[in-house]
Amino acid sequence: MQDILGDDLLKHVKLAICTPRGTWPTEGFVEVPAQRGVREQLTHAVEVLGIEDDTNGWEASSQGLYVDTRTSFVKNGLSGQVIIRYGPPGHPVHHSY
Repeated sequence: MQDILGDDLLKHVKLAICTPRGTWPTEGFVEVPAQRGVREQLTHAVEVLGIEDDTNGWEASSQGLYVDTRTSFVKNGLSGQVIIRYGPPGHPVHHSY
C-alpha cells in the first residue's frame, strides 16, 4: 500500500504507549519501524517514564485486543496510528479507548 507520495505506509507506525504511570511520548506519537519488536518499544517507554515496578507479567493491548510483545507491530496486525496500553492484567489502563 502506498500513498500519493510513494512512501510505503507499512514501513512505519505512529506509536503512543499508555501505562499506569503515564504516556510516552507525552504528546502525540513517535514514528517507529513497523518491523521493530513491540517489546523493545515497551522497554524504552518504561525507562523514559521512570517506571521502577517489576513489569514482568504486564500485558499489552491495543483497541481492546491482546498484543504479543514477542513479535513486531506488523505481525500483530498493527498499522497507522497505534496506541498500546501496557499494564498489569485487568488494570483500568486496558479499558480506556
